[in-house]
Amino acid sequence: MNLLYFAIIITVFATFMGATGSLLLKIGSSKFKLEIKALITNYALIFGLGLYGLASILFIIALKYGDLSYLYPFISLSYIWTALLSVKYLKEDMNKWKWISIIIIIIGVSFIGLGS
Repeated sequence: MNLLYFAIIITVFATFMGATGSLLLKIGSSKFKLEIKALITNYALIFGLGLYGLASILFIIALKYGDLSYLYPFISLSYIWTALLSVKYLKEDMNKWKWISIIIIIIGVSFIGLGS
């Protein structure tokens, strides 16, 4: 059972990394141009792609220790991280429907833990 907890922790961490990668992709998109020099100097875009890739690798490692049907619903946590990071760093608005959605996601992920 310890390996399953390890897989869950890695998956949750990977979701946070993926959400951070999304944030950086959004920031980098403002400077995006299909020119070599512009792409090479767009550090937010490069770092965002790197975090996305690293998150995928971590999820692959987690899948070695846990079932896909059990771990994959934890990926929905990335919606929570993305919403919170967007509010903090992009100054996006959170309305009541977004908060309700986050609460539903948390309840759903909690049911996964109860079902095991």
